[in-house]
Amino acid sequence: MNSVPTLHIRNVPQAVYEALRRRAERFGRSLNAEVIETLEASVATDSDAAARIARLEELRREWLAPTDMPKAEELIREQREQRAQHLDRVIRRL
Repeated sequence: MNSVPTLHIRNVPQAVYEALRRRAERFGRSLNAEVIETLEASVATDSDAAARIARLEELRREWLAPTDMPKAEELIREQREQRAQHLDRVIRRL
């Protein structure tokens, strides 16, 4: 026979207890079933978050810019200088 662990929780704030009791009633579950459902959802959320963070790390490594790539500020400055030079030439022709 497989033994299922039992968890006893002490000092549950009254507001938390009442919120869980109302949720259990709303979903037609016992308080125990509601607490288990809430804990399972919390653990799943943590696992999902960890998986998303790991995937973001993979993407960051995959898309990491080369070390010799110019900084964005340098590219913007260069574009502005080129535009200014172009406008100077256009103005001189007028």
